[in-house]
Amino acid sequence: MSSFAVEYPVLIEHDPQTGSYGASSPDVPVVGIGKSREEAVARFHNALHGYIEFQRERGEPVPPPRHSVTTLWVHDRQPE
Repeated sequence: MSSFAVEYPVLIEHDPQTGSYGASSPDVPVVGIGKSREEAVARFHNALHGYIEFQRERGEPVPPPRHSVTTLWVHDRQPE
């Protein structure tokens, strides 16, 4: 079995009504849900490994990352 390393962007969302977190990536059909950010990411990571294994068993390619992420800080300036 060949090995590879690839980096997927992961979006983490928080639902204030339930207190749960979700982790997903626009590049793969995988999600992870947990009671904390860490749990959601760990579940996403486990699901991603399962998805990659499934793709390989079917002889299908593993989708390459197509998206990237950046963070922008916005400062609210009050009128003087």
